[in-house]
Amino acid sequence: MRAVSSVFTFALTAVAAIAIGFGVPLAWVWIGSQLQGDSGATNLNFSVAMAILFGIIASYVLLLYLAGIVMSLFSGDAQAAPGPRAPWMRGMTDTRPHHRTEPLGGIERVFVVTTVIVTVAFWLWFAFKAGSPLPNQ
Repeated sequence: MRAVSSVFTFALTAVAAIAIGFGVPLAWVWIGSQLQGDSGATNLNFSVAMAILFGIIASYVLLLYLAGIVMSLFSGDAQAAPGPRAPWMRGMTDTRPHHRTEPLGGIERVFVVTTVIVTVAFWLWFAFKAGSPLPNQ
C-alpha cells in the first residue's frame, strides 16, 4: 500500500509541476496573443511583451503566496518554533550542521520538481530544437 501511495504522490506531483511550469507561461502567451490582436503575426508590441513578462512573474509570486497559505493551514502547528533550514536556504557563513528531521512538504516538493522539469525541458529544447541563431550560407 505504501508503494502505491508513493507512486500516486509522485504522479500527482509531476502533473502539478507540469501544470505550473508550462501552464502559467502558456496561459500568458495566450493572453498576450489576445492583447496583440490582428496587428501582425511577426511583430510584437513592447507593451504586450511586458504584460506577458510581468504577468508570468506576478502569477508565480501569487502561486507561491497561496502555497505558503496552504502550507500554514495544513501544518497544524502554527505557533511552533521553526524547524531547521533546508540546505539550500542556509547562508555560506552558516557552518553549523543542521539535520532536517522532516522531509519536504507537498508544496515544496511540487515547486522543486517544477524547477527540475522546466530546466530539463528548456535544455532539451535549446540543445535539439532551437537551432542555430547564426545565418546559414
